[in-house]
This record gives sequence, structure tokens and C-alpha cells, in this order.
Amino acid sequence: MKLIAYRSFDYNCQKLVPAARTREWMDKTPGSFAYHCLPLVMANSLGWFIINDIPCEMEWDGTEPASGLKVWATEELTDIQKYFLPASHFGSGVVTFHTEFMFWTDAKISMITKGPANMPKHGIHALEGVIETDWLPYPFTINWKLTAKNTRVRFERGEPIAQVFPYPADTLSQFDPEVHTLSMDTNPELFLKYEDYRKKRTVFNEKFKYDGAKRQKYYVRGEDSMGNKYSETHQTDWKTKPFVSKQ
Repeated sequence: MKLIAYRSFDYNCQKLVPAARTREWMDKTPGSFAYHCLPLVMANSLGWFIINDIPCEMEWDGTEPASGLKVWATEELTDIQKYFLPASHFGSGVVTFHTEFMFWTDAKISMITKGPANMPKHGIHALEGVIETDWLPYPFTINWKLTAKNTRVRFERGEPIAQVFPYPADTLSQFDPEVHTLSMDTNPELFLKYEDYRKKRTVFNEKFKYDGAKRQKYYVRGEDSMGNKYSETHQTDWKTKPFVSKQ
């Protein structure tokens, strides 16, 4: 399937890179404990980062007008860089980043844009969007919402300002969601697997209180507590390809 990022400006400074598996705060957990959570790591590395090229700071006074949010560069900028300096367009503490990329996808494939997963930033929160990139003929913007007034927020050069990935536009409409009570009557095989895991997990959690280095790793190995393996569907890496420059 095709995913094209058109450069719409003669700027060539922002970068698109595969999203990183690592996070600074996860590195600092005892023994890098956070990396034992595979769902967390998989969310970290889903899709691509858009990398900021404009080092800047911003502060919001808590008021609704756009003028209540100030943004300034932390170093001298060229004229084209000044265009990409984020600004307050919508008010309410929302700051907008321009991107030089216009994404183009196959029919019925949208792009989800969000903040870098599991990368909290004090005083600000990334807003998320779903973009119909199978027809949109112009770039979308990236928006963050400041959450604390009179709090200075800084974005460094080289810091990701967004995480993007494609998503089939008609996926959700194909589901017929239901709520069932898990029991021997509704799904005997699944119920037995669940009960086996629940009992073993209860014992493990008691032992974990005294030995934090122990791990069950059922999910990491792609197997249940009864030894059934799901290697055909289990993933530990997205194998995301980098964007390749084409003329």
C-alpha cells in the first residue's frame, strides 16, 4: 500500500522518522521496568514521528482569546523558519504547529495524528485528529492544548511534535460489538484459559511483592498460561519502514 508525504514547502527541515520504542522516563524506571510492558512499547513505536525543527517556548495566561498565548523562538530564525513557528490561532490555550508534509493515502485509508505515545509533557497535552488523507489536497496542522496557566513550556529542536499512522476508515463500522458474561456456559474453552491465568497470576502477584525481578512474560512470549502459543498473530515489533525520498 502507498503512503506518500509530499513536501509542500521549500523548507526540507522537518523530518519523518519511525516512532521510537524508547522513552526517557521509561529508561529511568528501576531496571528499566517499564519496558517489560509490551503493549506500552508497541504503542510507543506505532507509525512515525514528525520531528520539530523550531526550538521555542510558550506560555498561556489562562484566558480564551488567542492573544492569551504567547510563543517565541529560543534562537534566531530564518524567514522560512518563522513561518513554522507555532502560534495561537484558535484561542483557549491551543497552540498550532504547521507541517510541511501533505500526506496521501489509498482510498478509505485515513491518517491518525496524535502526540508521541507515552511521552507526557508538563503543562501541555497533544490533541488528536483523524484526517481523510485519501482526498485532502493540503497539509493538516498539529495542535496542542496548554493545560496550566502561567507555565512555560519548551519544545526542543529534534523533539517529536506528533505521531502519525494510517488507519482503515471503515474498520469500526464493520464491528457488531456485544457484551457477554464469561462463563462455562458462554465459552467453556476461553473460561478455562482465563481461570488458569487468574489463579496463576494471583500466586505470582504475591511472590512479586518479595521479588520484583520476576516476570511471567506470557504476553511477551505470545502464549497463555497453559502453554498455548500464538506466534502466527503475536507481534513484538511493527517493522515500520522509513520514508524514502523520491523526486
